[in-house]
Amino acid sequence: MCLARLNHVNLIFRFNYPSTCPTLTTVSFPKVPAMPSFVLPVFVSLGLVVCWSSGFIGTQMASDTAMPATVVFFWRFILAASLCALILVVRSRVFRHRLATTRQSIVRELAAGSFSVGGYLLGVVFAMDLGVGAGITALITALQPLLAALVMSVLVGERISLLGWFGASLAAVGVSVSVAGDIHGIGGAPLWAYALPCASAISLTVGSILSTYRPANLDLIQRLMWQLLAAAVLFGLAGMIKTNHLPALPRADLDVWRALVFLVVLSSFGGYGFFIACLRLQGVTLTSMLFYLTPPATMLWAAVQLGDGVSTSGIVGGLIAAVGVALALRALLWPRSGRESSPTESSDSSGGAVLPDEKAPLDGTRKCIPSGGVAR
Repeated sequence: MCLARLNHVNLIFRFNYPSTCPTLTTVSFPKVPAMPSFVLPVFVSLGLVVCWSSGFIGTQMASDTAMPATVVFFWRFILAASLCALILVVRSRVFRHRLATTRQSIVRELAAGSFSVGGYLLGVVFAMDLGVGAGITALITALQPLLAALVMSVLVGERISLLGWFGASLAAVGVSVSVAGDIHGIGGAPLWAYALPCASAISLTVGSILSTYRPANLDLIQRLMWQLLAAAVLFGLAGMIKTNHLPALPRADLDVWRALVFLVVLSSFGGYGFFIACLRLQGVTLTSMLFYLTPPATMLWAAVQLGDGVSTSGIVGGLIAAVGVALALRALLWPRSGRESSPTESSDSSGGAVLPDEKAPLDGTRKCIPSGGVAR
């Protein structure tokens, strides 16, 4: 009988006699050079920025198709949720993975997803449909982690320093500068349309706070599936209101299916996967900071792929907002003791939140910094 054992880079075969096999054979493989320590963090960070930015580009692609963007998004969520369900079935049947599901947890996940995915993206879709530029939409919604940090600091009774308020005010000024330069610019959007991305940020914050008080008895794929289904219901209703009939089947149109594949692969699963990987690898603070690279990335991407112009006010306002956010999060994320959040202090949530351990009290010693809807 031949027995084999893999020991590091040497493959050693041992045999019992009598046997026709050789007594001992050692096959040596060349050692593979170790990956530099900075390669994986850089790859994950770039993946998060690119996939998160793709959500705004995909929204513009959906708006440019022959179908209403709400209907395209409805089928996007149905397809993504179906893929999640398929993964769960395979895990259950093939790998005998038992799913811990309760009615209460499903209801809470649907409620959180209605805000953090459905409500968030409804505001984004309607804003861009009215002509708000993809880069400006990304800039406004990128203030959501800062908004959540301020709300959670108030909820846990933590006093916000002058630096925190100064940074928040500076970020608001930066957004105002960018919006002022974009008004009647790329898409000729009315002034009130710029309130829609603000409503998206508020909706995502509400959904993230709801996620904080949820029992952790659903795994990541289950959370993503139920939140995608909640978003599908909202977009289905929005499509019915807009078209006066049930959402039509996707057309045999290259633009429609290109937008669907783009949104499902890059925005939903790509953004979700890189978000979780970045959280585990680099922690809450750096992950939150990376989201502020998405507005300039979106502006450049929109300029190359969609032909959107990059205004001077947009660049200047984005830089001002980035400095303000950095100062505010510096005050909110780093307590006076200098202790920084780490990957072990956060749980994975597909509701778009970088959350504290749900079993830990919100006593101000752990930060809840939602960083955007990962189910993009």
